[in-house]
This record gives sequence, C-alpha cells and structure tokens, in this order.
Amino acid sequence: MTFPHSKIFDVSRCWHFRTHHCSTLPWLIFLLVTATSAAYADSTLQVTQINGGAVVTGTGKTLAQLATSTQKNTNSLASTTSTASSAYSLAVGAIQSSLMGVAGGLAVLDSSGNVTSPVATTESTASDYSTVGWNDPLTWSTNSGTATQYGNPKIAFNHRWIMGYDSSGNSYVDDYMPPTHLRLGGSQEFDGVPLFIHNIPYSSGNMGIVEGVFMQSENMRGSIAGVGPSYASGAAQYDNYDAVARYTFAGPTSPVFTTTGTAVTAPDGLTHIPTFSASGASFANPLPQVWSDWIKSHAHARMITNEIGVNPATYKNATFVGEMSGYTTNASGLVVSIATDGWRIFNQTQNFPSTNITTETPGTTTLDGTTPAIDTVWSDFGDPAIMFGVYTKAFDNNVICYLPGPTPHATPGDINDPTGKINNQLRSCEGIEYDLWNDDTSGESAYIRGITVAYSGGASPSADSYDMNLAGGNANTLILSGEWYSMNVASHSFASAGYGGPAYTKGSQKVVADFAQSNRPGWDADSAWPAYSHNMRLSIWNTRNSDDTSNQNDYNDITTSMGIQVDGHNDVHQLSMDGTVQEHLEFNSANYPNGITLCGYAGCGFSVNRQGTPEADDNLIINSGKSLLLMNATNVLAGYIYGNTDGNIHVLGANGPTGSSFIIDAALKSNGSINAPNNIYSALPTANLTTGDQRYCSNCYSSSSSSALKGIPVWWNGSAWTDSLGAAVKY
Repeated sequence: MTFPHSKIFDVSRCWHFRTHHCSTLPWLIFLLVTATSAAYADSTLQVTQINGGAVVTGTGKTLAQLATSTQKNTNSLASTTSTASSAYSLAVGAIQSSLMGVAGGLAVLDSSGNVTSPVATTESTASDYSTVGWNDPLTWSTNSGTATQYGNPKIAFNHRWIMGYDSSGNSYVDDYMPPTHLRLGGSQEFDGVPLFIHNIPYSSGNMGIVEGVFMQSENMRGSIAGVGPSYASGAAQYDNYDAVARYTFAGPTSPVFTTTGTAVTAPDGLTHIPTFSASGASFANPLPQVWSDWIKSHAHARMITNEIGVNPATYKNATFVGEMSGYTTNASGLVVSIATDGWRIFNQTQNFPSTNITTETPGTTTLDGTTPAIDTVWSDFGDPAIMFGVYTKAFDNNVICYLPGPTPHATPGDINDPTGKINNQLRSCEGIEYDLWNDDTSGESAYIRGITVAYSGGASPSADSYDMNLAGGNANTLILSGEWYSMNVASHSFASAGYGGPAYTKGSQKVVADFAQSNRPGWDADSAWPAYSHNMRLSIWNTRNSDDTSNQNDYNDITTSMGIQVDGHNDVHQLSMDGTVQEHLEFNSANYPNGITLCGYAGCGFSVNRQGTPEADDNLIINSGKSLLLMNATNVLAGYIYGNTDGNIHVLGANGPTGSSFIIDAALKSNGSINAPNNIYSALPTANLTTGDQRYCSNCYSSSSSSALKGIPVWWNGSAWTDSLGAAVKY
C-alpha cells in the first residue's frame, strides 16, 4: 500500500484539544491513512488512537515528527511509502482483534467490500421524500400515437410521485396521489411487487389482528379493532377468543377544517365566511397559514357547503357540494379564494334534468324553487360554510372483478391502458370466494360459518337500506348448493328447507318452504308478549301417501300441499309441520292422483280429477240469489237453475219461461207433484210453442163433456189447444 504526498497522519485531536480521553490515554491518537496511486483505488483506513510519540522503525522519528516532515516533503514518495507501510503495520497491530466485527467495536468488510453486519438502529425516520426500487420510463404506442409512462418508485414515502419535468424544469407531479403516503407495489404495465404479511395474533383489540385498515377521523386508539374478549367479565359472557386475519373498519369523519364564522375557532382567530359564486368562493379574510398550506398540497379536495339547494324533506343530501379545481393567494401566500368546476346537488341531472346545472350559486339559487337557507340538521354553523376534506358515503370493502372477454384485435388505449389488453387470456372472474374447510369429523366440537351481516343500529334505518344486494343481469342471481341436510334459508319470515324429501313411512311430511308473518305489527311481532300474537305461515309441504320401505321413490305417492299453518317454527334453523294446519290446497292428492283438491280446516270436499272433471265429496251449496248456469255447445247461456224465495227450484231457459225447453232424455220420475203452468183460455199462448206443450186451463172443458166440468189439462197440437183425446176445448 502506498500513500499520497499529502497528509498522512492527523494527530492534532489530542494535541490541540486536551480532552479527558486524551489526557488519561496519552498513547492513543487518531490515525487517518489515505492511500492513492495509479495502480490502486482510493481507500481510507480509520483506526483507534495510537501513541503519537511512538518511534517508527527505520526512521528514528516519532509518528508526530514523521507526519510533520511528510507534509513538508511531498516529493519523497519512496521514503514515504516505506514509512507508511511500517506505520500501517503498527496501526493494525494497535487494534485489538476482539474489537473487530462485534457490537460496540469496529465494522469489518468482507471480500466484496460489504459490511459483514447490517447497520442496526432503534429508530429510523424518513422525514421527506424517500423511494425504493425506481422504475425506468416506458414508451408505449397508444391510440393517439405514443406516450411515455413516467418512471416511478415501487415503494415511496411522502410527497407525490414526480412523473417528470416540463421544458422549464418544473416538476410534473401526480396530483391524485396524497402528499403524505406510503405506496407499495408496482405501478407500470407488467410491473408486480408481491406483498406478504405474516403475524400471529396474541391478544385482544389490534393485537388480535394480522392486518388492520381503519377509515375514519379517529386515531388508531379510537379505531381499535373489536376483537375480544379482553377481560374475565367478557369471557364469562362470550364463548371464544377471537382473532382476525384482515380487519377493516369504515366510519365517520369530521371535516379537516371549516371556513365559516364565529362557530369555528380558526388558527388566526379571524372569521372566514365564504361568499359564493357559480365557479367557487372567496373568504372574508385570507385563510390561516396552516389551512392555506393544506389546500395547496391537497389537489381536488372535496367540499360540502351548508347551503340548501333543494327541499331537504324530499332529498337525502340537499346541500351544494363541489370539488376544488384551484385557488388564489395573496402576496403572503395565504389562500383568498378557491375555484370549482361547479357547485352541484348529488344526482341533480337525474332528478332535475331540465335544470341549467352550469349557473348554480349556493345561497342564491336552488333547483326546485326552495328558498335558499342554511342547513341546521347535518351541521350548525349559523353562517355560510365550506367543509373541506369530507365524504358522505363510506365503503368498508369494494371488490371489482373485471372480465373483458376475448380481445385478440384490441387497439392500445391511453397511457393508463397502453396495451389495450390485446390477446387477454382471462377466462373467468369471481369476486369473492369463501372456501370453508372443516376437518372436524365429530360435528360437535367446532362450528364453521361463512358470512355474517349483523345490523347493529340503534333505530330502524331508511327503507332503502339492506344487508345484501344481489344486482345485475347475471345468469343466476343466487345459487344455493347445499347438501340434503342443509337448511337453505333460515329465518322467521321466509325459510327454505334442504333438498331431502319426507321419510319412507306413510304419512311422513317434509316442509319445502315457509313464508311467515305475525298477526301483530311492529315490536309486538318480534316478542313473546303479548301472548295472543300468532305466526301466520304460508307453507308448502310434501306428504307420503303410502309406505315406500322398498325405496322405489314413486313420485305418485307424494302429495304436495300449499296452505296455512298457525304458529310453530320456533327454531328458525329447522322446518316441520309443527303448526296448526288451516285451509290448504293439495296437488296429486291421495284420492285423486294427478288432480287438485280444495280443503278446508275440517276436511277436503271438492276436487278436479286427472281428466279435469270436477268431483264433489261433500254437498255443493248454491247460495240464495245465485244460479247454476248452463252453457250450450257454443258457450252461450242455455238456461239456469236457481232456488227462489218462494221455496221452489226454478229451471229457466236462456230467455226465461218462454225460452228454450228443459228437456229430459231419460225417464222422469217425481215423488212429488208435477205442475203445468196455470192459465185461463184467453191467456193461453199461441206463439213460441212446440207441439205437445201442456198447460192447465182453469176455465176450459172438453167438447165431449158438459160445461159443468171446467178446469182440465190442455195440449197444443200445433195449431190449437185440445183435450187429452184431441178434441177441441171449450171455455
């Protein structure tokens, strides 16, 4: 090793500064050796302090003297090399080997020049922009030519991604990335950086989860995961120690700050009431420095005003909202106004399509003629206000599964999709799949559950709230593929049983589905009180009509019934015929296979057999004032039968007494009297008659008898009324 003709040793530290360390260890000095030559790379050797008065072998000089003379004579390279080599040997020998490569000692380099042990600290802070793993810019062909996807880090702390610089050297930043952030993973086309997290939860709260994501304005302590129990009292009321692999929580947040009047104490102690225009707002006083700095570094901040723009009685969010598009400052750099691309009411084009949406000004105009006013329900500032950095709808988890389908000839998109997904090979897409694995063969010691959605609100939510929404025009909206023993849907209001049918024994029954509703409204429906409330159940069930112990599974032996049960179904996880059966309808009934039977509470009385013929197993009752209507071959009314208030049964033709005849093709036998119509001769009809028609004439007598015997039956012979012998009648 050779040394340059410059400073070789610097021993001034102990000579010039009389430190305690130097005074107690006079034999140690700080030796800094720097060696350079045309054949060797620069290197620096730092050793512990050695005695400056030590004599260097072959020189007759002390180290201090040698350093002084070497500085004065930089041209004596050969002499210096020899001297330095000796000094190097002396310096190395002065270092205890036990101090090398150990904690508290000297770092040691390996053969590759790397420190053999990593630098360890108890705290590491990246106060400003820090990146790991930078990507090179990529140039892609797009539908408008070419575009450059700027280089970017795979891991970044703080500050936005500086994507490039313009011709003036000004940085071009991604203003949709927060100014303070931690971003992990690749961000270019085909760029991937896996992320793995492993942990073993060991206690409650945040110590009981592997990964936690909390979205709300409370701090981490306020957002502690609901994983428990934490105390003995909790374990006494709960049957598990919980642990969560991934815990997410979405909750409320307050505005980052609000510009308004005296209702808000601003950092500068002044009021900042906004004056609105159609394109933004100005403030009564420039915004404080801290608020101004926040606005400058948070592009596109969301804003909500307290100015009502539509009738709040008919609209969920009635105040104007906007997204910041710019700002102006004064000479001191304080924000004096903000700009927006327009103040809006949510969904206003859907609900107010005829409104000119480009000229709305909060506090001045409304969408439906409502008088401008300040909201006091969701905020209460008293003065006009703008709330910065807020949201109105929180998603705890948003999963998107995108399936573009075959795209062999796709063209490039923009720089966000430079390859256009050409020749995409994605064939299927499943949003979320939960595979529930259970190796417990006992079936008793463990339970396994899929998804639980438990609403825990203190009051009834709005009518458009839901626990689960299955939407869209998919081939199947819901598929339940349980086993024969599975309960497909378990609830009081609707329950669906498993696929397995009734047992093989005659009379066995199995409920298919059950629709239930209490006869009591509101809170009474879901409580044990009052005792006289009942559960009205529209049930569908199957009944086996004959023993099938040979397991032939003859479907003809099964009657499917639909009817009403009262009460029962106390265990929502099971379905059975445990209520009181009321009226019901039987399909494929035992007495009429492939027919339909109507049944009341006490029995079944009317059926339609397999040929479609009605059959009555009990009396058919035609109530007072109602008729049995008879239709002819052309489906036109031919006649009808009814029971009159005179106590008689009346059979009439379509046109009443003078209409079609009542014809009996079989023999007629009457156990009672048979009466013909009663007329006097002058009232006997001569039209609309059929030969053989019979009447009773009260003032007629036979021409073969005397007039003393009046009142005889008469017959129409086609042209005149006669007696029973065919002789003309007299009157």
